[in-house]
Amino acid sequence: MGLGACWRAYSPLNDTTSSRHGNEDYRGPDFLLTVQDIRLLRDGYFTLDKSFLVFGKYQGEKYKAALKPLLIRTEKENILVDTGVGVLPPKYKGFEVPRKNEEMLEYSLSRLTLKPADITLVVNTHLHFDHCGNNRLFPNAKFLVQTDEVRYAYHPDRFMKVSYLREFFDVEGEFLPVSGPYKIEDGVEVVPTPGHSIGHQSVIVKWRGRNVVYCGDAAPLPENIERRNITGMIYSTAQGLESIDKLRRIESPYYIYSHDNAQLDLKL
Repeated sequence: MGLGACWRAYSPLNDTTSSRHGNEDYRGPDFLLTVQDIRLLRDGYFTLDKSFLVFGKYQGEKYKAALKPLLIRTEKENILVDTGVGVLPPKYKGFEVPRKNEEMLEYSLSRLTLKPADITLVVNTHLHFDHCGNNRLFPNAKFLVQTDEVRYAYHPDRFMKVSYLREFFDVEGEFLPVSGPYKIEDGVEVVPTPGHSIGHQSVIVKWRGRNVVYCGDAAPLPENIERRNITGMIYSTAQGLESIDKLRRIESPYYIYSHDNAQLDLKL
């Protein structure tokens, strides 16, 4: 089956209308989806070579990359997509993490009157250290990750080993490994977007007439989508480009780029 046929099989929820009264869908003005609110949170920044984010460009250019977990509040769940970088061990001191207390993930949650214990589901787009660094903070959460990503994280290839810190992802709690697209509940789904990592996934939230697409590192910066440019740190170049094209085909998209600083104060 070709890529286009595969994508049509799990095309996200596209037929949407917006309303000041709530998050309605095409089934009528009286049908409200379970998504009640979505917010971008913060976990500071970490410094890396910008060439990690865009293939073939920016070699030697240092970039202070934003860390922006996404909070999705529904009738049933408090869902957190990615958990930032946490506190890196000394051997990772080359990845400087400039961060004030008010830029830490726990502070972002507290401003919304939430505690880590209130998070019921964590969706990791992948298990690189800057996307699961605070997983340990969430004692009541289940962790939804693609099966291929979980398997690979324990035994990565040498060229990817630096990206996986076992103490970050191997935490107490129940893992929910999924294979392929997965609907969490009405208006919230994950879709596989491999390439940057073997089991990368992106999250699509139906919100106010648009498909809000949390790209993860399938597209950490706008130019990954706009110019069809894969990341420099990549497991499979072919899959990376296929995943970008998959995201570009989504109807009525609003893309959230994982490390784009311009979106830090974005109101969704």
